[in-house]
Order: sequence, then structure tokens, then C-alpha cells
Amino acid sequence: MPGFSTPFRDHYEHSRTLDCAGQIEECTDYVQHPDVLLTEFLESYYLVERQSEPLPEEDPDGKDEDECVLEPFQDSLQLEILSDAGPPERILCAGGAFDPLPSGEHPAVHHRGLDYVGMRESSSRIVLGVTEAEQEETTYLLLLRVLNCFAEVAPPFQLARLRRLVVRERIRSDATFDLQIGLSNRLEFAAETALGQLTRDLAEAFKRRILRQPQFAGTLGWIDCLHLDAEAKGLHTSLRLDWRV
Repeated sequence: MPGFSTPFRDHYEHSRTLDCAGQIEECTDYVQHPDVLLTEFLESYYLVERQSEPLPEEDPDGKDEDECVLEPFQDSLQLEILSDAGPPERILCAGGAFDPLPSGEHPAVHHRGLDYVGMRESSSRIVLGVTEAEQEETTYLLLLRVLNCFAEVAPPFQLARLRRLVVRERIRSDATFDLQIGLSNRLEFAAETALGQLTRDLAEAFKRRILRQPQFAGTLGWIDCLHLDAEAKGLHTSLRLDWRV
């Protein structure tokens, strides 16, 4: 599907051009009319589903051109999620920089796809993560990006591609997805703090509605907002949980 896009992704690209005040206005509209976000998400899902084609059982040349969009971690990177509510959670990262819709440009460069794909420890849950790549990125933009990626990777043939190329068939085809947005640090300015709260409200409203859709029942677990924990020590990359819905 090289060069393929959706109106939902085009909307995300437009949102990237807005300043913080513009993002607050747009996010507020979404919070007041969350069914609009749900409609855009479902439209993207069905458009990608119609564009998808079954993957072959085996590549006769022993290669897969999609491999170029991956940064395999080979299970060497673990994320540690810290919170005040219980013991640390651990996520085993299977790959990074994964493009749900291959564009011909490496996703580690353009930062429009997933920044990492992982598996929760002792669980069949796939973690789709995006992280702050530029100073002007906000929780709202990261939420839009991860929702786009979720819509694009959830169709059956796309999920088969993810399972084959990234998690190496270690996750069931009916796995639950967790979504994560990660910031380099907490946002301190009043306007950005307000946008962060609106983003949390929007994530909660979206989750309530998507789980009412028959084809998505049981497919979405947590939506997390995280930031790097500067005080954490150890061998793992430590993130602290800001909020979870």
C-alpha cells in the first residue's frame, strides 16, 4: 500500500500545523463530539481493510521488502512502567519504527508511524507506542498518531503482517492492544497542561465508544500517557505513568 493515506491521517497531519491554542480548540470539539473521532477512526479502519491483501505463506526469495521499515530490538529492550498504584510493569519490545502504511520513507526518520511495538510481560497483549520526537509535539498529537496507527494495524491482514514481521507469531491473532504515548518530560506550561487534560478526556471517551462496536469488543485495553523518569535507576528504560484510561 505504498503512498496510501486516509482522511483520518490527513487530519492528523493538519493538526500538526496548529499551535497549542488551535490544538486546544480542536481537542475540545472532539471531547464535545466524540462520535466524530470514532467515525474518523472506523472510516480509516475500513479503508485500510479494503486496501489490504493476504500475505503469502512464504517469501520464495527468503526476504521481505517490509523488513526495511523495522528496527528489530530482538527482545533486548525492556520498558519499565512505574506508578504509585503497584509494582513496576514490564514490556518486552520486539521492534521499533514500524510503519502501518509503508510510505517508502523509513519511519525512524519521518516519525508518523509507531516508535515501538512490544508485548506485556506474561500477557498476550500487544503494545503500540509512539513517543515525542520533536519539541512541539503534544499529548494530543501523540494520541491522534497512535489512534491512526491502531486503525491501520488492526485490520486482519495488517495484524497478520505485524505478527509475522515484529512479534514473530508469539501473540495470538485475537490479541488485545494497549496504546501508549510517551513524552520526554512533564509539560509545565498552563496551556499545555490544559491540553493534556483534554487529551485524557478524549482518550477516555474514545475508549468507551470503540468498545461498544461489535468488531472491537475486547480489542482495546489501556491507553497510557507516560514520561521518562529522570530519577529511575537500573538497566531498563524507565517510564512513569501520568494517566491511564
